[in-house]
Amino acid sequence: MPGPLIRQATADDLPHLSDLDHVAHADAERRVFIRKAVLAHRAWVIEVSEAVVGYGIISHDFFGRSFLDLIYIEEAKRSSGYGPYLIAFMQAQSRSDDLFTSTNESNSHMQHVLEKLGYERSGVIHNLDPGDPEIVYVKQCRPAARLS
Repeated sequence: MPGPLIRQATADDLPHLSDLDHVAHADAERRVFIRKAVLAHRAWVIEVSEAVVGYGIISHDFFGRSFLDLIYIEEAKRSSGYGPYLIAFMQAQSRSDDLFTSTNESNSHMQHVLEKLGYERSGVIHNLDPGDPEIVYVKQCRPAARLS
């Protein structure tokens, strides 16, 4: 069986991504966010045996840094290693020396994945989701430039 393939998402992927993502399935704003990212060439899909099992979205305007906006893996495929595989790929897409991302305090699984991949906690944002703070993470993707 072939390993996972990561490729840039296309407009043809949009219906499947909305069906795959239980939040997007019910939330028009999430579908618009995904669509804009796909059309701006900031979205990538991960395929296994030619079936899309997840996607990631990156932006490059977070205080002049890259930010991993979203990683989503089909629920039945979680804990199969596809999330870390996609995150590692997305790190290579960073246009800055570091990559920021965030997850809710309630998402202990994603916190564990990020920490296992070498991400460090960088801060907390309150009041985005009532009662569920957003934890911000950062990882150095390339060695920081040295001042001579």
